[in-house]
Amino acid sequence: MNMRLTFRTVGATNEVFKRLCCLRRWTHFVTEDKYNELAKQSLNCITAFFLATCAEHEGKTIIWERFPKIAIYRAFQKTYVYFDTPEFILKDICRVGKIEADIFDQTTRQIIAEQTDDAFADFICEGIGTYEAQIYKAATKLATFIELLENERKMNGDFIHKYHEIIETLKEYEDIPMVKELSTNPEHHMFKVIQHLSQLRNQNRWAVNVYNMECSVLGHLFDTAVFAYYMSLEQDMENEKLATRMFFMGIFHDVAESWTKDIPSPIKDRVKGFRKATEEYENKMIKEHMYDVLPQYVSDTLKKVMFEEDGNQEFHALIKGADYLSADSECWRQYKAGSRDEYFRNATLRRKNRIEAGKEVLTPACRELFEYFVCLLYTSPSPRDTERSR
Repeated sequence: MNMRLTFRTVGATNEVFKRLCCLRRWTHFVTEDKYNELAKQSLNCITAFFLATCAEHEGKTIIWERFPKIAIYRAFQKTYVYFDTPEFILKDICRVGKIEADIFDQTTRQIIAEQTDDAFADFICEGIGTYEAQIYKAATKLATFIELLENERKMNGDFIHKYHEIIETLKEYEDIPMVKELSTNPEHHMFKVIQHLSQLRNQNRWAVNVYNMECSVLGHLFDTAVFAYYMSLEQDMENEKLATRMFFMGIFHDVAESWTKDIPSPIKDRVKGFRKATEEYENKMIKEHMYDVLPQYVSDTLKKVMFEEDGNQEFHALIKGADYLSADSECWRQYKAGSRDEYFRNATLRRKNRIEAGKEVLTPACRELFEYFVCLLYTSPSPRDTERSR
């Protein structure tokens, strides 16, 4: 493989996270931070995982290594090409102007190359036009359907029209196993699980701090997944299979919080035995609300990427490194958005001490991104520094 991850690529991806976090959805009738494209990308990936598992069970050949590439490609495309304009409108405009149908794929590839490099653009575009890309597109429509149902009461009479529009679109993907079942039966156990996980968009990760950007637990899953994927590739660029597993471990690493909420680490560590009890309770909730209600073959596949499973403990350091790098990225976003709360500054600086002590691991390109955060936050005076200088 000729592709090599660099700080330029990781930094460009971090910029995409920020843009996804800012880019709101459903803007024709509402403007809410929690309905942003970052959260949507996480829900897309969760849904795609379930659809791909069902397709594989039905005998379809699934190349799992394509999914992280498709997701990252989609993230760049959303923030640099599509924005919040529906794709069908863009296609209609192209028909009017007699513009070639694949122009947006061409443009996306060009922009990715400009923001990163040609080798990364070639690597990340490998999933275009594949069966896995069709699964992912179906997943995006199902995720949109779930968001639609959540917003029914806000739509002022437009719900029925939009409902039928999405259902018609989903019919294009009914050859993919489980799509028809989920789109026609919202009471389906798998649909209910995805619906429940969608509620992670309601949980803000910095609720007691002076934040200016909404960073939900749901959106955080996508950050962590991509950072875990990059770190795994840096460790072994030839092992895409493992990197893909790390990607989905990142996607699912905090889903238990949909039942427990986001309990801050300082409290878990302060109360003796509470962290262990929390982990046991999370395992209980996952078993009760996911493993026991999903088909056995789905549960078995899911366990391979669940952080809580004993067989996945060897990946603890990598996933936690990606998890904390996502938190650093969120602190950077708060800084960019103008928050002067020193908590965001200090959280990243405290992590520097843990990394230098060897307690946490970051691979080279991701470490460069972290050092960029530290440099930016450290050289920016805190409110207390400013006060003392007067």
